[in-house]
Amino acid sequence: MAQFGNPSFDVFKLPDEHDELRVVLRDLCEKEIAPHAADVDERARLPEEALKVLSDSDFAAVHVTEQHGGQGVDAIATATSSSASNSVRPSMISRRAIHGR
Repeated sequence: MAQFGNPSFDVFKLPDEHDELRVVLRDLCEKEIAPHAADVDERARLPEEALKVLSDSDFAAVHVTEQHGGQGVDAIATATSSSASNSVRPSMISRRAIHGR
């Protein structure tokens, strides 16, 4: 069967910046947020430790424009950061989506 186009062109590959964001944020979440997950679930409390870590590292409001205190990243970076933090602390995704910080 004949092949069309350039087989080395991967239209679904994320830019390196997005991969780096995912790796850095997942590592941060695994080190700083995951250790508190059981207590947060057990006590049904707001994960203040997670919010502080994300805010201190400027990952809490990546989707918010820079002029309003966020990072102003694109939609793919926003989804990537949500996915990375959600993989460690699932309740964070709804908190970040609703409040940004």
